[in-house]
Amino acid sequence: MKYIILLVTIFPLFGFSQSFNGPESVEYDIAHSRWLVGQNGSGEVLAYNPASSGLTLFCSGMTSGPYGIEIVGNVLYCCDGGAIKGYDLTSGVQVFNLSLGATFLNGITSDGGNFLFTTDYTAKKIYRVNVTTSTYNLMVTTAKTPNGIIYDGANNRCVFVTWGAAAPIQAMSLADSTISTLRTTTLSNCDGIMRDTQGNWYVSAWGNNSLNMFDAAFLNNPVVVMSGLTSPADLGINAAHDSIGIPNSGSNNNLVFYHIPSPSGITNSSSPINTPLFPNPANDRITITLENPVLSGSIELIDMTGKVILSKQISGNIFFLDRGSLAAGNYVVNVKENSGTIIQTQKLIFR
Repeated sequence: MKYIILLVTIFPLFGFSQSFNGPESVEYDIAHSRWLVGQNGSGEVLAYNPASSGLTLFCSGMTSGPYGIEIVGNVLYCCDGGAIKGYDLTSGVQVFNLSLGATFLNGITSDGGNFLFTTDYTAKKIYRVNVTTSTYNLMVTTAKTPNGIIYDGANNRCVFVTWGAAAPIQAMSLADSTISTLRTTTLSNCDGIMRDTQGNWYVSAWGNNSLNMFDAAFLNNPVVVMSGLTSPADLGINAAHDSIGIPNSGSNNNLVFYHIPSPSGITNSSSPINTPLFPNPANDRITITLENPVLSGSIELIDMTGKVILSKQISGNIFFLDRGSLAAGNYVVNVKENSGTIIQTQKLIFR
C-alpha cells in the first residue's frame, strides 16, 4: 500500500499574529472548522483555521499545560497539572475546573457523553471524570507510565500508550479496570494514539521521532508512516477522518499533518495531492505539492521580469500560498532544497 504524507509546516507566508510555543496536543473542532492546539510553552490553546491559515489565541491562563485536550459538546477540556479545565468552544471562556488531586495529567479522551478518561503520567494512574456532576474516581493504578489514551467503545475499553523503553500498547477494561497488553513493541517513549475509520492505530513515539501505524488487531509490528518529527506529542484527527494532526513539541516547534490513504489507494485526479500547483489558474489561494518532502527548503514566487517577489522557508511536501494583493498575471513558483537546488518549477497564473 502506498502511503501519502502531507507534512505541513504551519509557517506564515504573510505573517501570523500568533506563533507556536511548545505545541503539545491537537484537537479538531468540527463546529468551527479549525484545529485547536495546546501550547505547553505558553499555557495557551491556539486556534488554527485551515481556510485562512490564521493562527489565533483561543484561551490562556493554564499554569501547567495544557497537555491533552478533548472536545465534548461545546467545551474543550484541558489537562492542566492536577486539574481538568474546560473552555467554551464559542467564546473561549473557562466554564469548568475540577482538581483531581493528581500529579501530572497528560492524556485525555471521552466516551462522547458524560465521561472523560485521563492519565496521570507521574503517579501512573487513570481517572474517570463525570463532567455533568463534576465528580471523578480513580479507575486503576498502572505498572507502566500511561500517556496518550483513546476511548474504544466497541470493545468497552480505553487503549493507551506508555512511556519508557520497549513501551507496550495497553488497554484498560471499562467493565472491571483490568489492564491488558495489546502489543509489546520496540518503540520507546510513546506519546499520542489515534485510530482511523479503517481500524488502524497510529502512535507517535519520541524514540524514533516518527508516526507509527499498527493494524486493527495489533497483530504485526508497526510501520513508520512519517519520520523526521521532533518529540511528536498528542494526536488529533479531522472531521473527514483523512488527516491526523501531529504537534512537534521539540525543535521543529510546529504542527504537521499525515494524510491517511483511502482503502482503495485511488486518489481523485483533480485533487491537489496529484497536482504540483492547484488550482492553476487561480483566483486567490493555491496548494503547492511535492512528490517527496523537503526540509528547510524555500518557495520563491517570481514575476515575468525575473524579480523574486516572495521567498519563504518551508518544510514538508504540501504548502499553501495566498495571492494577497498580487496583480493578475503570470508568475513562476520555484521550490528549492536547503542547498538552493531547484527541485520543482511551475508556471502560475493569477486571474
